[in-house]
Amino acid sequence: MKKIKILFAAVLFIVCIFFSSCGKGYEVRVTNYNTELLDTVIVGKDIVIFTKVERQSTTEYRKVTSGDQSIRVITKTKKEYTSTISVPKKGTGKRTIQIDGLNRISVLED
Repeated sequence: MKKIKILFAAVLFIVCIFFSSCGKGYEVRVTNYNTELLDTVIVGKDIVIFTKVERQSTTEYRKVTSGDQSIRVITKTKKEYTSTISVPKKGTGKRTIQIDGLNRISVLED
């Protein structure tokens, strides 16, 4: 019985070390410097969705999966802008998707 407890504790310890050493992944947020409200911002295939992003504001961070992800921005007047973001498979970090007054989408690394 005592050997089982020791074995269980050892396995639990190894699992804890394994999960704590894994990367936390990447996160994205949206900053709106456009002249109108952003109704919807979709990152990837409906993976991360931001809604009602006011002018001169920034959203909270949300997790995004690795790989090349599409960015689709729909404004309140139903104008649509697209771009892409490349998210590495390994490591951690934060990215900001920024749309400016000239309707350009920029991806900034924080």
